[in-house]
Amino acid sequence: MILQLQNITFTFPGKNHLLDNVSLSLEEKKIYALMGSNGAGKTTLFNLITGFIKPQSGEIIFRSEKITSLSSFRINRKGLGRTFQDLRLITKLTVKENIILAMQDNPNDNWLSAMLPENFHRNSNQKLDKKADEIIEQFFLNDVKNSFGAEISYGQQKLLTLACCVANGASLLLLDEAVAGIQPEYRKKITLLIKQLKEQGKTIMLIEHNTDFISDVADKIFFLHEGIISTFETMETLKNDKQVMEAYI
Repeated sequence: MILQLQNITFTFPGKNHLLDNVSLSLEEKKIYALMGSNGAGKTTLFNLITGFIKPQSGEIIFRSEKITSLSSFRINRKGLGRTFQDLRLITKLTVKENIILAMQDNPNDNWLSAMLPENFHRNSNQKLDKKADEIIEQFFLNDVKNSFGAEISYGQQKLLTLACCVANGASLLLLDEAVAGIQPEYRKKITLLIKQLKEQGKTIMLIEHNTDFISDVADKIFFLHEGIISTFETMETLKNDKQVMEAYI
């Protein structure tokens, strides 16, 4: 298992349990969908896994190592990356600059290293540049690679945030509403890319409401309702669960 949640409980002050003794496991090289009504706690679960908030009880284990108490930075460095609903791109940088900045082996990440003369990093920068071009090509962004993040379409911004997540080098990707609010053209591209990433060895967990998209990509579906996770092998079995559909609709 690449990720395990063991008896995770979390509640915001003054409220009922948002997550109540939640346990789940992710196998490597699989795609998982996380569904549930608005406010069910899906993004909160992502925030717990990635260290932005801490559970009241339970353990989070990534590649056999407990990461529950680690900072979000340390968790990312261990190979767990994510996207956000608000995208979090640097809109005053170009598409290519955003991708290079996301790379973990960027020598400019360290302020002391960044102070050294440019010639000192020439070989490293050439490798980063080549890798960025390969990612740009893979993510259908070649036509806009020199455009600022603020200048490209929302669908292209979605592609860029996914490209940055991949450039970060993570083996487990948590994608928060990857196809929400975009045109069918971009949904098809993201569907293709997610399938390619699985073939390349990535494990993916995505929050999503689009049932057609989930049916197309997911190997397993988790449904979160009133703090409890239910597991379904297919969208058809989920749709046939009366209790789940009543909660979702």
